[in-house]
Amino acid sequence: MQDDKFWLLVSLKLSGEATEEELAALEALLQQHPEMGLQLETLYNLWRGQAPAAYSRKADALNRHLQRLGDHLSEPSLPYESPGQVAPFSFPEETKKGVPVYHWLWPAKGMARKAWTTVGVAASLIAFFLFFYSLAPKKSNPQVAQNTVSTKPGSKSKVQLPDGSQVWLNADSRITYDESFRGPAREVQLCGEAYFDIAKDKDHPFIIHTSSIDVRVLGTSLNVRSYRNEKNTEALLIRGSIEVSLHNDPDKKIILQPNEKLVVQNGKTPVITGPAQITPKEDREPVMVLGKAHFQEKDSVATEVLWVKNKLAFDQETLGDVASKIERWYDVKVTIRDEGLKHTEYSGVFEDESLGQIMEALRLTGNFHYSINKKEVTITR
Repeated sequence: MQDDKFWLLVSLKLSGEATEEELAALEALLQQHPEMGLQLETLYNLWRGQAPAAYSRKADALNRHLQRLGDHLSEPSLPYESPGQVAPFSFPEETKKGVPVYHWLWPAKGMARKAWTTVGVAASLIAFFLFFYSLAPKKSNPQVAQNTVSTKPGSKSKVQLPDGSQVWLNADSRITYDESFRGPAREVQLCGEAYFDIAKDKDHPFIIHTSSIDVRVLGTSLNVRSYRNEKNTEALLIRGSIEVSLHNDPDKKIILQPNEKLVVQNGKTPVITGPAQITPKEDREPVMVLGKAHFQEKDSVATEVLWVKNKLAFDQETLGDVASKIERWYDVKVTIRDEGLKHTEYSGVFEDESLGQIMEALRLTGNFHYSINKKEVTITR
């Protein structure tokens, strides 16, 4: 929008010096920019002396600045935020003697001849508008609408994103994404565990944000696990290729191949270990491990994603970690009374088993006792 032309036309209109061509040009600009109607209506009231008391009390101080403003505002430019769609503005018609009745006409050319003679009027109008704008409440920038899909403990869900990608959410998980899902990248926020089958789109990379890592893909299948109350974040690639970047070391990029898994200890400075890497010094704890996906006998799907097929799997996991999985899977609270029991490791795959059946199988392997009271499970030695 041509601000200098617009405000000059407004000043000519209010001073009664505008020609029919200039009135038509102002009408055309208002039709192109209807959001200015609300500001101009308030400005018109100020110009006619009908401003609220809060504005009127400032008039004397404002007038003292008009002379100085007149020398600097021949090319005014007023920043503002659009208030959205409003009705087109028109000056109210007056019937009192001596007050002109304004009508809008259609555009024409020519307006330079009065540019210098009306600078003072334009400066006054602009000063009034600046003063009004400084007191008027500002609208915040509109927020992009977001969708959030979440699951409770004891439940799972499947989501199809606007680009056709499919997401399976494990229990007690949440995914958030922009409603439009448009832009240079397709981005989602994940808290919990999800299996992704990403639609291919080489021009719009798919990025998964977690509390510790960001995963960038073009088209692939992968599993990401990032629960807030767990010490590790995991990314397992099933098909395709992904690039993982670390929040604590953003310059480090790790490329995963199919059936490779990256485990990052949350909140730690990473030290990569794996079959192809040199083992770190003993006084340095390996907080990031690059390894392979695990497969149970008779299963062609990696153990880490068996949950998608409604199978509860443990793969050399401590009883403490097993308890966390059971809590989410069955929506119960598991308490281990003996600290020594928490470090015993378990492996197994369970499908369509009840909570009691799972606990009995673990008891036979781990030689402990347990009790189930409604939604509470207690494990003792």
